[in-house]
Amino acid sequence: MANDRDDSDGAAFAKGNVRTEVSFLPPLEVQVDAPDLRYTKLTRIVADHVVSRLVALHGQAHGSVLVPPGSGQVSTSDINELAMMLLGPESEKASAFVLGLRDGGISLDNLHTELLEPTARYLGDLWSEDRIDFVDVTLGVARLQRLVHDFERLDQVPDYNAKRKVLLTCAPGEQHSLGSSIVQKFLRAGGWHVWTCATPNMEKASEIAAQEWFGVVGFSLSSDVHLDGLASAIARVRESSMNPKVGIMVGGSAISRHPDWVKAVGADGTAANGPAAVILAKKLLAASLL
Repeated sequence: MANDRDDSDGAAFAKGNVRTEVSFLPPLEVQVDAPDLRYTKLTRIVADHVVSRLVALHGQAHGSVLVPPGSGQVSTSDINELAMMLLGPESEKASAFVLGLRDGGISLDNLHTELLEPTARYLGDLWSEDRIDFVDVTLGVARLQRLVHDFERLDQVPDYNAKRKVLLTCAPGEQHSLGSSIVQKFLRAGGWHVWTCATPNMEKASEIAAQEWFGVVGFSLSSDVHLDGLASAIARVRESSMNPKVGIMVGGSAISRHPDWVKAVGADGTAANGPAAVILAKKLLAASLL
């Protein structure tokens, strides 16, 4: 199955041009046709590809020991069941399912870390492997976003949709990458208003955040030598931001190699791919509003 990628947005960032360029991109409108057929296809994909990978990978994360139901932790079977709900005809049951886990003693933070974000990450992996198309993965991510929305009571936040604004930039000394463009596309499909900034200037992101309200600012880091610059840039954004509780997420190949750097640079979290970034951004926005 071919990917429906359109990486023209922000493509200039990957060409190595050293300049300051700030762009605004409105949310994408994703049209979904033939829902019954799509549900059937997605259910088959989950059964054939997602479940086996979740069992293997989640088992490794717990030392190859499956966590039993009712243990106060998210189990492999929990992840499998939620994935089936989100991508199949029982998506309306997902909220009650997660509520049951929370009532069983699992905190919302742990549900994000151990359930929602991993599910989004696997959807992104399937998309990158051409097993599902852009609309397929967007459907699953949209339903995960709905769960975050429900549990954070964002329906009580005035003008919530107008606050779904994110600034994507890179660590000082670097340029935007293809990976950043893909994250940008998923955020737009998730209903986010996306600003992008291409500049090696450490001060630029903080200047923009001082002039425009953002719920989240995202940085990408590919080179190990720019760690200190990234930490300084994040500190400056926090200090100058119009949103005093702005969420900071980081990504890129350097963060993938060194996940402990997330805390070292002063960020709030990281996401392995576009779908996971949408769920993390939603979580960070909720924290900044409530």
